[in-house]
Amino acid sequence: MNIANTVFKKLFSNNVNLDLIVNKIMKTVNLEDYPWDECVAEQTKEYGKEGAEKVCGYIKSKYG
Repeated sequence: MNIANTVFKKLFSNNVNLDLIVNKIMKTVNLEDYPWDECVAEQTKEYGKEGAEKVCGYIKSKYG
């Protein structure tokens, strides 16, 4: 396993980190109206495809 995989696993290993990420996103976007495709596209720039899907999935499960 390389260092990027280690960092990625630690970043998304628990909901505490996801809460921090979502709180950051919440400052600029209404999460209840955040379309899946837009979320994934924007978050992929920051967290990669797999990370974006985790972040957006967490937003969808928490905010609908």
